[in-house]
Order: sequence, then structure tokens, then C-alpha cells
Amino acid sequence: MVLSSTPYHHVEYYQPHNVIVSQWYGACSSEEYREALYTFLNFVRSNNVPYAISDRRMLPSISLEDLEWTLDEYLEDFCKLPLKRYAFINSFDPVAEKQIQQLIEREKQLPFPFKIKVFQDLTSAYRWVLEEDEV
Repeated sequence: MVLSSTPYHHVEYYQPHNVIVSQWYGACSSEEYREALYTFLNFVRSNNVPYAISDRRMLPSISLEDLEWTLDEYLEDFCKLPLKRYAFINSFDPVAEKQIQQLIEREKQLPFPFKIKVFQDLTSAYRWVLEEDEV
């Protein structure tokens, strides 16, 4: 089920597996970036979704200001989500890929209450988020 769709961001909910997939389609403004992340938070929270994937392959690097906002403000709300597993799919942009690593390294200061892992493709990420259910 499509939850949200814009020219730069798309969010779908796969009810049979209880997974939300967020896919970036390209660059957007700072306001659009932040709004898309808050929209994602609200969907996960309101539906009590345990598994999520952020496909950032087409998302270029974000501004330093947006990176700082993501690390300092967004992560606080992100860590309160009812998730069990969250997968990132790396960006094709090398700078954006480093930004994902910065976000993951933030766990040393603000431990994530759920598992996080980075992948290169959607199939591997989807398989991993559901792995826990297969045991």
C-alpha cells in the first residue's frame, strides 16, 4: 500500500510482512527532506511497524545543515520508534554513503534500541529485516 509519494520520495507499507520501505528518487530541498523524514516517523509510529528499510541509492549527499539536523534532532525521535530492525541501502553518491556511516556511528553516543544494518540492494535488506521472524 502506498503511504506517500512525491517526485523525490516514496513510502510503501507491505502489510503481510509488516515492513515500511522508504525510497528516495533524487535531490530535494531541505524542507522537503525533513518533511519526508517526519512523514516516515509518523507512519512507523502510528502503525507500530517493527521493520523498515530506507533505500537511499538515488539520494545525493545532503547539506551539512541537514546532516547536523539529522544527527542532532531527527535521531532522537528515530530512536523512539517501535522498530526491531532498520536497514539502510547505501547511496550511489560516495559523499552520501559517508553520511550514512556518520549516522550509524552516532550509535556510540545514542545507542539505537533496535538493530541497524547497511546493504547495497533491496532484496538483501528485505531478507534481513524479516530474518528474525524465520527463527
